[in-house]
Amino acid sequence: MSEEGKTDYFHYLADDLMKVKRYDDAIKLYEKLVDLHPGEDSFLLSLAWAYHDSGRLADAVDCFERLLNVELKQEVFTGFAFDELVRIFKEKGEYNRLVDVCKKVVAAQPDDTALLSELGDAYLKAGRASEAVGVFEKIVEVEQDASAAYCNLGNALVATGNFDGAEEAYRKAVEIDPSEAGSFYNKLAYVYFDAGHDKRAEMAFRRGLEFRIDEPMYHCGLGDVLVRLGKINDANDEYDKAVDLNRASSAAYYNRFGNTLARESYHLQAIEAFKKAIAADPKNPFYYVRLAESYTAIERPDMAEKICRQVESLK
Repeated sequence: MSEEGKTDYFHYLADDLMKVKRYDDAIKLYEKLVDLHPGEDSFLLSLAWAYHDSGRLADAVDCFERLLNVELKQEVFTGFAFDELVRIFKEKGEYNRLVDVCKKVVAAQPDDTALLSELGDAYLKAGRASEAVGVFEKIVEVEQDASAAYCNLGNALVATGNFDGAEEAYRKAVEIDPSEAGSFYNKLAYVYFDAGHDKRAEMAFRRGLEFRIDEPMYHCGLGDVLVRLGKINDANDEYDKAVDLNRASSAAYYNRFGNTLARESYHLQAIEAFKKAIAADPKNPFYYVRLAESYTAIERPDMAEKICRQVESLK
């Protein structure tokens, strides 16, 4: 058999072994193919996926990094290996490694604002907010009419505690794309909410509603932060407004409200919300489960057991 014939045979056999999840055997063949054809990137890519699917992520990363080095030397940057490394590092929570690979790619492609944005996001995930601000400031200098870039800058500024700067960045985003003002302020509200700045989140949600009073999810978001602020009656009003705007989703809204209340240990109020969800959709077992959990939390095992029996009857 010719060398070309052997290569094809090993390749087909390795691919077939992958299909039946015989990863170790497939890896041996792919490693052999890589050794025989060190310049053939397709074999290295196949080996990377074999390592990945077998759970050998460190070896997979090594292969993808080798492929990335090849990509960076090409005239047209495809970014395939880069995308896989980004995905793996995000899944594993290895954010400093994510920063390193993003910096490497940006150094080779300094004018690509999409890659710069990926680096800024990596800095944020790594808890390096000041460096993220620097990256997003570079982007808005280049893309002065890109509302999304100003939103990203605002998010980074929130992480540094520069709230005035964040508000100004979002104001510029609204100036660029006024039709999306409600969406932008809703986005800012969630950035504040996730960072634990509840009063600022409340104000941002209300700003969003000034532009889109007819958007039920904005009312839900405001209701959630009002729960965290202990304003339960006001929160209930916001969820009722959401239901009035979209009756078809009332069960989902009340379930969300119940979950929000339960997370903040307002179980008595959560019970009422879950009951409303069940009334709107009595065949959804998840609503009963959440209701039972809140009854358990207030030490009413008798009611929790009763609800669990109802769940069984649904089956």
